[in-house]
Amino acid sequence: MEQLITVATFNERAPADKIATRLRETGLAAEVYDESQEQKWKLWNLNPRAHMRVRVHSAEESRALTLLEEWKGTEPALSQIIRCPECGSSRIEFPQFSRRTIMGALPAALAATGVIAREYYCESCHFTWPDETKPEPELDALNWSKGAKVP
Repeated sequence: MEQLITVATFNERAPADKIATRLRETGLAAEVYDESQEQKWKLWNLNPRAHMRVRVHSAEESRALTLLEEWKGTEPALSQIIRCPECGSSRIEFPQFSRRTIMGALPAALAATGVIAREYYCESCHFTWPDETKPEPELDALNWSKGAKVP
């Protein structure tokens, strides 16, 4: 049985559908998997994040990632991909608790009550980071912060 691998993760359905459609147009068997109900009912997360996953068969993963890299400058939907700040992977889970075992329910319940913070989790490098995102500074044509001053 062929395993499905996440190649892009989004907070919204529209960009995920756009990327899956483009991948299908190139001959890949891409699908959009919506994890929002799983986050809601298994993990008591009423505000799902990183729940729209574009997945392909594991044999097509490298081709799909190559195409996504090629489209980076021309496809606006790619700017909405959630990526790990450590390794750049888009194989992200939110919250960081396991969906595969019943033991993941205990920390998820504690997070629902505010005892444990919910964080993003990278399936590739196992890095976790807080769900608050800091706004990116506005950049000029040279990718310098517009507020930066040269000494």
